[in-house]
Amino acid sequence: MRDLAAKLGVPHSFVGKVEQCERRLDLIEFIEYCEALDLDPANGVRIVRKR
Repeated sequence: MRDLAAKLGVPHSFVGKVEQCERRLDLIEFIEYCEALDLDPANGVRIVRKR
């Protein structure tokens, strides 16, 4: 979580809130989040839609 936060340039609490569904990402944040995870944003959308 801390490594991801560092890649995104945000506090680790930001990542924690996203992972706990306490905070949603806007489109630009989602794309940056996916890229930080080395995930194609289109595949990220597919993963989210399956839930």
